[in-house]
Amino acid sequence: SLALGSSEITLQELLVVYSAFAMDGRRPDPISIHKIVDADGQVLEENLPHAQEVISPQTAYLVTSMLESVVKEGTGRAVRSLGVPCAGKTGTTNEFKDAWFIGYTPDRIAGVWIGRAQPRDLGKKESGGRAAAPVWLHYMKKTVQTGARKGFSMPSGMVFSRIDTKTGLLATRSSKKTRLECFTEGTEPKDFSPEERDQDEADFFKEEFDPLDSLPIAADLDRDPPVE
Repeated sequence: SLALGSSEITLQELLVVYSAFAMDGRRPDPISIHKIVDADGQVLEENLPHAQEVISPQTAYLVTSMLESVVKEGTGRAVRSLGVPCAGKTGTTNEFKDAWFIGYTPDRIAGVWIGRAQPRDLGKKESGGRAAAPVWLHYMKKTVQTGARKGFSMPSGMVFSRIDTKTGLLATRSSKKTRLECFTEGTEPKDFSPEERDQDEADFFKEEFDPLDSLPIAADLDRDPPVE
């Protein structure tokens, strides 16, 4: 459960994690002070940017692709009006005590946490998508150049396949709903979706379905409850 967010984490720590996805797999070391110079111009302290690769660029891009879907059709829809390509994730802990949104564009990342000094309910349905995402959007609109359509860079070794959203297998002519999905080369589905299905299966691409919903834990990265 630690990987799902049942432990407490600071906003800076979470931003560093998401920065690895935004920076093609490289995790940066946070810098609070870039340089200190005395009255005579002597540099007393200087910290230069540094990052190390922690995951492959292909894995980072897969996560970015999924987080783009969160913004386009999931719980992060509130930030779609930014007007530039962006990826992000909402987070809501149990009993609506914390609301999160971490999001990034091809050249900027920002995070928002909303909570109380002494954790307690923020209010009915005050989820990450409802409470935190609008704050992120307001800030980013002030800092990014709207209208810039530069997308996320895709590394080599990626392939796209059209799949059946009911089964996750390759789509056929009888597939009622399909979508183009990216995969690391060699991991794409090899089998075609069956022509006939014994039963209706949950569409695991739709926001209403999440296999983590049944876990009774606080999760910074789980889905927000559906808003009635």
